[in-house]
Amino acid sequence: MRRALLSPIAIGLSLLTLLTIAGCAKAGFWQYHRGVVRHEANSQVKANIALPVLTESEFNSIVNDSTALQKNQWRTVSVTGTFIPEHELLLRNRYVEGKYGFGVITLFKSNAGQSFWVDRGWIQAGKDAKTPPNVERTSTGQIEISARLRTNDLNNRVKGSFFALPSNGKTELQKWDSSQSVKTADFSLDLMQASNPLLTPQFPNPLPELTDGPHFAYALQWLLFACLALFGRILIFREELRSNK
Repeated sequence: MRRALLSPIAIGLSLLTLLTIAGCAKAGFWQYHRGVVRHEANSQVKANIALPVLTESEFNSIVNDSTALQKNQWRTVSVTGTFIPEHELLLRNRYVEGKYGFGVITLFKSNAGQSFWVDRGWIQAGKDAKTPPNVERTSTGQIEISARLRTNDLNNRVKGSFFALPSNGKTELQKWDSSQSVKTADFSLDLMQASNPLLTPQFPNPLPELTDGPHFAYALQWLLFACLALFGRILIFREELRSNK
């Protein structure tokens, strides 16, 4: 038994088993933590979409408070202001019902003076990659919108997927250039409804997938791997005992 435990090969196998178990435990705890974080985030989304609409005064009171904005993410807000049609973007690689299209992003300035992007939902692409889609143009008049609050930075969400809508008589889509950028607030809105029915999106930006994902299953899987490593080492130890008799 002493040889089965203390031979160089046995010691090496035992160390390898311990390292494997430690690695599996670390990976399992990491997946479990990710699952907990995602579950809490989903719970917040479900709770916030069920809350009453934030009035304009309530919304204006939190626009400069990052903690309050994060706490109210995905909550529906009501705000009045004007769209800035000169600053309108298309987001590539959006699909609805298997059809390729774009997301439409338009700059909005509220009556309180805040400038932020409004995601106006999905529209189908043009006949080819360079043909602009048919976008309902916004006016410069006052409009009231109902939209979901998003606090994660729009530029990070859609990095590298911007197109600028054509202007000045141009007929092709233009690459979005940093020189066209504007300073905006650290949040955006997903448009749900507008006082002008023509601007109410037929396909608004959907809610995130509210599932916990495979993280808890992966955590259990790593636990099983650790148990298998231990079980395998025990089997090898038993075989060594038999061979030394």
